Amino acid sequence: MKRLWPVMIVLGLVGCSSTINMDYAADADFSQFRTFQYRDSSNTVEAVAPLSHQRIVAAIRQGMTSSGLAEVDSNPDVFVSYYASTEQQLRFNTTYTGVNNWGRSSWNHMGMGIASSTTTTTSVTVGSMVIDVWDAEKNSLVWRTIGSDTLSRNPDRNSNRINAMIERAFRDFPPR
Repeated sequence: MKRLWPVMIVLGLVGCSSTINMDYAADADFSQFRTFQYRDSSNTVEAVAPLSHQRIVAAIRQGMTSSGLAEVDSNPDVFVSYYASTEQQLRFNTTYTGVNNWGRSSWNHMGMGIASSTTTTTSVTVGSMVIDVWDAEKNSLVWRTIGSDTLSRNPDRNSNRINAMIERAFRDFPPR
């Protein structure tokens, strides 16, 4: 079941880098977009994790301004918002142990080995974030990026992951 995660909201798979997917409207003329306005969506983390929400919004604003857009209070060219959720996933780790004694003895008998395996299950929380950019005039989605990763119990680590994911997402914005 998906739910908002209070303190640990987003991004960085255990032992792997976070996953990020980006898509955009091929017919959108991104060169015409010069201004933006941030808008809250219904699925932010503001109610359950206001500090995480502030960090996410600040990182999104930084990403937009680093991409050459200026933030305005009214009449923007585009709106930007985010959505976030979490879900529990199971991870399985199997370890194999054993002794292999295959071969023939001096009496021409076949030998055999002893082997076993142990599988452990770990439940991890995976956070997902969607960042949308909408053409304000046409009210149509022009760019979307989706990132996901496992969450840490360390708020500082999650904050670093949020910033890294958003920075990485905006490297290719606007699409050329």
